[in-house]
Amino acid sequence: MTRIFRPLLASLAIGLFALPGIAVANQEAQSLHEQYKDAKKSEIAFANLPTAAQNAIRTWAEGGEIKKVEQVTLKSGEIQYKAEIKKGKEKLEVAVTPDGKTVARGEDID
Repeated sequence: MTRIFRPLLASLAIGLFALPGIAVANQEAQSLHEQYKDAKKSEIAFANLPTAAQNAIRTWAEGGEIKKVEQVTLKSGEIQYKAEIKKGKEKLEVAVTPDGKTVARGEDID
């Protein structure tokens, strides 16, 4: 009985600790989508991005092609850079901050 109970209890404890993190990530994703709706977007040359943002986008684009880059100015004044990347038949969009932190990624982030 103890052999069954201990792993079950451990799994439950791990799930309880992970659940708040999942909920926060979901709220941030919804919040970003809402922020992008009202954001000012303008196309920008990749070479004009801050070096850290270029490096982050290059990392995501490894083995693919960067098709388009936009500067996104959120209502709060925060600036992000959104890149459309094509890897074979797959399409990826990624948004990074000027210091290279990835804030979103997926097929269609806005």
